Amino acid sequence: MKNGDLATLLLKGTAVGTVLYQGTRNSWSYGEFSPFDAFAAFAEVFGRWSLLMHADGAEERLSPEAGVELREAEYAIDALKAELRTNETDPPRRLAQVNIDGRLIEWKEF
Repeated sequence: MKNGDLATLLLKGTAVGTVLYQGTRNSWSYGEFSPFDAFAAFAEVFGRWSLLMHADGAEERLSPEAGVELREAEYAIDALKAELRTNETDPPRRLAQVNIDGRLIEWKEF
């Protein structure tokens, strides 16, 4: 992908939003996420992940309890089988990890 490319994010095979690709750094790609109405069915787990990531402050280590909750949220996100479709003819790209925090999205491909 190159800067400015658009892709569609699929979760469990459902198109849930568009991704405006903005770059890759240290094996993570990132961009801007614009949700479709279908994203509402998946938004809670990403919201929980985001709250946990910011819960103890940027400078502090995560408490053990928050670490357990964060791991559970990440497992739930991994179970969504995220994919990116860049066009209708190519097969979707399978994502190893995806994080959505507001309008920001980052992902790693297999």
